[in-house]
Amino acid sequence: AGPSSDDFAPVAPPAPLERCREKLAHAVLSVLEEEGAGGDGASFTRPFAQQLAALVWDWSTTSLAVDLEHFSRHAKRAGVSIEDVQLAARRNPQTKALIDAEARRLRLQRKSEKRGREAAG
Repeated sequence: AGPSSDDFAPVAPPAPLERCREKLAHAVLSVLEEEGAGGDGASFTRPFAQQLAALVWDWSTTSLAVDLEHFSRHAKRAGVSIEDVQLAARRNPQTKALIDAEARRLRLQRKSEKRGREAAG
């Protein structure tokens, strides 16, 4: 039996939330692969990676997102800021250090881009 006419029908892109979940799953897989390539003999199975991605998604959307919204609202801001993310990470020193370093990098990048625009304009 040859292909049906449905086989060539355009596929609707996934909803934005589903695309976000897919990107998160890809990021989790990338980190696992990078860490596994570290030479320490660590390995993982695809079902493990899928379960880990599901766990990260569930925590991010049911716990972290709620905390970030509360911190933002408490500070009377319209949206979540870097400071909210730093506050959410306060109980995990290693994660907080990573987030603080990334926040510094982003602030420096923003300042550099602003200077470039001012010099050009």
